[in-house]
Amino acid sequence: MTRFPWSAMVSAVAVLVLGVAAPAPAAADSSASPCPDADLAVVLVHDLASTPDVWSDLRADLTGAGLCTVPVTWGEPAGTDVPIPLAGLRGVDAGARDLADALDELCRQRSRCTVDVVAHGAGSLVTQRYLQDHGTDRVRSLTTLGAMWHGTEIAGLAAAEQISRDLGTYDAVLTLEKPLVDPLCAGCREIIAGSDLLRDLHARGVPTPGIDYTDIVSRCDGLVVPPESGASATSAVVALPGTDSSPCVHHWALPHDRNARDAVLAALPGSGM
Repeated sequence: MTRFPWSAMVSAVAVLVLGVAAPAPAAADSSASPCPDADLAVVLVHDLASTPDVWSDLRADLTGAGLCTVPVTWGEPAGTDVPIPLAGLRGVDAGARDLADALDELCRQRSRCTVDVVAHGAGSLVTQRYLQDHGTDRVRSLTTLGAMWHGTEIAGLAAAEQISRDLGTYDAVLTLEKPLVDPLCAGCREIIAGSDLLRDLHARGVPTPGIDYTDIVSRCDGLVVPPESGASATSAVVALPGTDSSPCVHHWALPHDRNARDAVLAALPGSGM
């Protein structure tokens, strides 16, 4: 039985890395100005095993609506980590620190500093941890695409973890797993439903009072399993596909999907929609 959690970790890594291997649309211009004269900014927080390039289409939409966009890179491999050309691998706590550094840099260029955050997948957890560790002074709203509020139960990962906990083998197996998994993808352990990270995140409070939450969820997300776990009980929820019978959209395609992007624009307080 003690092999189950390790099998679950390998499966999670494979699903995530293969899931982002498909070609993405052309990246937005990373040299774009962070709009220092704007009072508000939309900060974009990518998913686990991803890069800011996923925001190319949404950035064009937001810029067209007159909004300043600031994509943030979090969780890049460092030190002895495996040098995979993706970000979002080092885990939620590391990501929250990266987000804090990015907001510090952004706010040094502004007389006022209020941001609306749009987060994809595990980026929702990174943003929530930021709110828990650094407060709400700079963040007005959080709009999520395929949020990982309760992790994933894909391929029975959470059930396998719980079996190990029930058998009393969880801590011993985790001691063996961490040196093997974390240099590749520490965050992959954290998105499994019932993980230590998710338990702690909810123990500290989800959602954070004073923040406007909107969760955009896909009924065929594929990674957020079950899909309804991608919505918080107190969030405004937008479920895709809508009444127009548009094709259902997979987790990795959410930042590029036209209906999902329209839902983001409608949710943002400063969009005028």
